[in-house]
Amino acid sequence: MTYTYFLELGLIILFVKFFSLLTSKFHIPKVLGSLLVGIFLGPAVLDIVHTSSFLDILSKIAIIFIMFLAGMETRLKSFIAGTKKFAIIAIMGILFPLLFGFLFSRLYTNNFIENLIFGAVITSTSVSITIEALIELKKMKTNVGLAILGAGVVDDILGIILLTFVINSSSLTVGTFTIIIAKIFLFFLIAIAFGFLVYSIFSLLGRILQVDDIPVYSIAYALIMAYLAEAFGVSGIIGSYIAGLVIGTTDGAKKAKKHIDSMVELFFSPIFFASIGLNLHSLSFSFETWVFIFGFAAITILSKIIGNGLGAKICGYKKKDALRIGIGMSTRGEVSLIMLEAAAELALIQEESFSIVLVAILLVNLVSPILLNMSFEKNKKEEKLQTT
Repeated sequence: MTYTYFLELGLIILFVKFFSLLTSKFHIPKVLGSLLVGIFLGPAVLDIVHTSSFLDILSKIAIIFIMFLAGMETRLKSFIAGTKKFAIIAIMGILFPLLFGFLFSRLYTNNFIENLIFGAVITSTSVSITIEALIELKKMKTNVGLAILGAGVVDDILGIILLTFVINSSSLTVGTFTIIIAKIFLFFLIAIAFGFLVYSIFSLLGRILQVDDIPVYSIAYALIMAYLAEAFGVSGIIGSYIAGLVIGTTDGAKKAKKHIDSMVELFFSPIFFASIGLNLHSLSFSFETWVFIFGFAAITILSKIIGNGLGAKICGYKKKDALRIGIGMSTRGEVSLIMLEAAAELALIQEESFSIVLVAILLVNLVSPILLNMSFEKNKKEEKLQTT
């Protein structure tokens, strides 16, 4: 039995701490340091830490807890009230990347299926990366933070449906598609009913439960909701986010959040973000390919800024907030990587195309948190000038 994962975990946590000190010194989001650790320790540079089933499981648990905390930070009434807006923002943020990615990829290949995958892969947002940046900026509870989270949840559901279309495009029928939609709808009905039950239990027992009990029951609820979501064909992060929304309305929310926040920040968060960087296996491309990669990364970011930003503007958000929402939605992650890997397994995309898209996604995730940080920093400077 191998025990190298002890060393790998130790190196990831140690280097994330070191890189976070560097990034904080240069006023760069901490999440960027974690992503760089994965690239630095992984096959692309030092080649001493590798992806494994063990790290994959820890990463999935990390996403669950990150989204659970995000749910606890969200005002439930505001979330429900803004559902229509979130849907518009998400739909616009899917149409533009799909179109831009499809058209731009024709500069590299004229294969229709590959072009479609280039576009489809960049439609889905990874709000977990943006959430870390928003928490660091203390902007989670703002209208911008709520819009990014709400649109991100809708985006994830639509991304799963699109993933089903792309992967099963040759065999998908009206019947199977109807079943997928029905399962998603049924999950939300069960989640709402279960949410009312859990809220009632926590409200009744909140005064009886000891301080240490609340985080334990909260974590159990988050994991059960993640399981239910996956069982119904919905991403587990949506289930854990809903769990966070419910727990966040209870009296014991602060007690639960304090404990879970420490656990995620010290252990799970570094592993999740570093594991994204570990997916990069090679940086050996021709000059022309690198030009295309940087161009595709730029298109990937711009398509979300334009699409989600335009959707936010339609919904009545101010121009600067619409821009922030677009930037915040430009990160890519879980669903994009799942879609990319599924396409590779079915031989729908060439090996080099797979690497190109993966590197572009990593570049996007490195740049987006910086852009988001800059968009809020600019506002801070303007506020200081107005007060002096």
